Amino acid sequence: MPKNFQKYFAAVKYLESIQNLPQDDYFIKKTGRSIFLKRLEYFLNQIGNPHKNLKYIHIGGTSGKGSVANMIQSILTEAGFKTGLYTSPYPTTSIEKIKINNLLIDPEEFVKIVESLKPAIDKTYVQSPYGRPSYFEIFTAIAFVYFKKQKCDYVVLEVGLGGRHDATNIIPTAKITIINKIDYDHTELLGKTLSQIAREKAAIIKPKTTFFTTSQNNNEVLKIFKKTCEKNHAEFNLVDLKNSSYQLNLLGKHQKCNAELAKAAAKKLGVSEEKIKAGLSKTKMSCRTEIIQKNPMVILDGAHNVSKIKTTVETIKNLTYKKLYIIIALTNERNANQIFKEVVSLADYLFITRFQNTAKKCYPPLKMMKKLNLKKPAKVFLDPQMALNQALKIANKEDLILITGSFYLAGELRKHWRSETSILERRKI
Repeated sequence: MPKNFQKYFAAVKYLESIQNLPQDDYFIKKTGRSIFLKRLEYFLNQIGNPHKNLKYIHIGGTSGKGSVANMIQSILTEAGFKTGLYTSPYPTTSIEKIKINNLLIDPEEFVKIVESLKPAIDKTYVQSPYGRPSYFEIFTAIAFVYFKKQKCDYVVLEVGLGGRHDATNIIPTAKITIINKIDYDHTELLGKTLSQIAREKAAIIKPKTTFFTTSQNNNEVLKIFKKTCEKNHAEFNLVDLKNSSYQLNLLGKHQKCNAELAKAAAKKLGVSEEKIKAGLSKTKMSCRTEIIQKNPMVILDGAHNVSKIKTTVETIKNLTYKKLYIIIALTNERNANQIFKEVVSLADYLFITRFQNTAKKCYPPLKMMKKLNLKKPAKVFLDPQMALNQALKIANKEDLILITGSFYLAGELRKHWRSETSILERRKI
């Protein structure tokens, strides 16, 4: 008999609605941003500091941090360690952010933890000089509570945004720290140059950690990382990503590069080559150039910045198809022209839509249509499901439908193939 997830949906609604209480927002506040970690510290103190005394692998970067996090978690699980994983955002349902070994957090356990945290959330809201904890801060605390309760051997943490002021940077130390490729993203918060962005991200390099980064980063960025490592007596490791022969379930050359970073970290932790190979081959991720259907092939892709779209373009150029139908949406603060210019040039037909998540403002589809100045057939849909239905109706078996530009869009449309209920029941993506 199907489970009733009413309490789970109520817990999710409570968490998401916390954002309707106005206060300083991580995505808007440009100065005095240290308030966010102080606020989280106050809150964690109310619940017994569950983030302390866990062994962390902390992963940042502009692109590929989620992939590397999933790969390392899969490798460590394969090696017999009880391994927690915390990533963001979620594609389809909230529990996808928190996982131990091969299972997502049990929805009932999730509800219990949310209920147990409510008094501390109230107390922090009333008494803290920094205001209530944010949605992301509370979610990070839920993950810490769960990992502590389950006595994880390792916890793999993906940075939410930036590094210095990100909620995951509350951890006292990390066994291993990884920063993947640095590129331009969230420049309004992190800085306009690669050096400024790198400094923000380098702030996750804690004293005496073992640090890994990629040879794809430019010299200026690498200098900043080296300097931070020297200052913090951290071990600096540069991973050359040229040759990777691992068999992966994930599409794209860039995933081979991510695999090399994951391998380097796992070797440092004493994992054998055999377990690394097995862990990498079993890594599965949703909405990262994910083939969700064949004949016609449908790819779900959460790429939402220039760097990520570039790897998406490289990936689809290596696929065989007749016509390319693209369904796109974007968050409002982004530059549609910059992001979509190259991928749109490959399309035979374009569906411009939006995501339905209310936490983020969507780029208006009509404005995008004008901005892109298209020389090819295109149509605007305010209902993304209608856009998908239309694409599936007109595409032939040899064609390709690509859904890209927003993790929210890809996650919402993924429900066409994997319902939210089935994910909650199976605790798998």
